[in-house]
Amino acid sequence: MAGQKPIISPKVKRASKIKKPPIKDMGKEVADLLEQGSLTNLQKAKQLSQDYLKHQWDFYSELAFQRNTIAEELIDSISESCIEDYQFESWQRALTWKYTNHPLCTIGSLKQYGGRFNIGENISPSSALKTFSAFYIAEDQPTARAEAFGSPRVGSSLTPEEISLTNKRSYACISISGSLDKVFDLTKKSSLTKFVRLISKFKIPKPIYESATRLNLPTPTLINSSTLLMESLLASDWRKEPAQADIPANGQIFGQMAHKAGVDGILFKSSKTRKLCLAIYPSNFANGNSYIQLDDEPPEKWIVKKIDSGNFKLCEKNADEIQLKGTLNL
Repeated sequence: MAGQKPIISPKVKRASKIKKPPIKDMGKEVADLLEQGSLTNLQKAKQLSQDYLKHQWDFYSELAFQRNTIAEELIDSISESCIEDYQFESWQRALTWKYTNHPLCTIGSLKQYGGRFNIGENISPSSALKTFSAFYIAEDQPTARAEAFGSPRVGSSLTPEEISLTNKRSYACISISGSLDKVFDLTKKSSLTKFVRLISKFKIPKPIYESATRLNLPTPTLINSSTLLMESLLASDWRKEPAQADIPANGQIFGQMAHKAGVDGILFKSSKTRKLCLAIYPSNFANGNSYIQLDDEPPEKWIVKKIDSGNFKLCEKNADEIQLKGTLNL
C-alpha cells in the first residue's frame, strides 16, 4: 500500500557489494583511433541511409508498375525469343559434400538472396517478389567451381580456377546431362531485341530525379539497348541491389518473367570464366519433355537420378525426405 515501507525478511541478507577491479589503462592516451563521431552525425547518417533506401524502393516500385502494365507482352517477348530442344552432355555442378546425397536439389538456390536468375528468401516478401528456385550448372568443372566457390579479386594474378581450388571445404563435381524444351539464349544480344523494344518506352518520373539530386546520387537512367541489358543481366556485382537495398537485381527480375513464361532454362556466359552456364527451372518441366539426369551411378539406390515432368517436385525436397521415401519404396 502507498506510504508503507518495504518489508525485508530477516532471513534474507543483503548481497555484499562486489568491488570491480581497477581498469589499468584508464587515463592512457589512445594511440590508434579507428573511428569517432557525434550523436548528431550518427543521426544524420541513419537518416541518409533511410532516404537512400526509400529512393531505391521508389525507383524500383515505379519500374515494377510500368512492367506490370505490359507484363503479358514482356512475357510473350521472352517466350517468342527462345530456342527449342536444347541438349547438353556432361555439364558440371559443384556443391559442398554435405549436399551430395541429393545433387539434383534446388533448395540451396533459395537461400539468402537467391541466384543470378532466381529470387531468394532474404529479399523482402511481397506479392510481386515470390521466391522461385533454379538449378545452376556449367559446361566444365573449373567454371562450376568458380561459380560456386568464388572468383579472384581485382588485381589478383590467380585465375578463377586457381581461386576455386583454395576452398578448403570438401566438395564434389557432379556430371549432369539433359534436354530442355525451351531455353532463352542470353549469349546472343539478338535474343533481347523484342524485350528491349518494350522496356525502352519506360519513363522516369520527376520525383525520382529530384530525390537522386537531393541525395547527391548519379542521374537515374534506363536501359534502352540490348547491349546495356545484357551487361546488366550478367554483371559480376549483381548482389549489390539485394544486399544494399533489399530489392531484386535486374537478372532476378528477368528470371522471374522467364519463369512465368514457362522457360525451362536460361543459357548465359559465366562472368568469371566466360564459359557457358545454365540456370534451369525444373518447376516448369510439367507437361513437357525436359529432363536432367546424373551421368554416373550414385552411391545409394534412393538418390534421385533423373528429374522430369513426372517428379520435378523432388527438386524441392531435402535429402532426408528423399531417403525416407526411397527407403519405403525399396
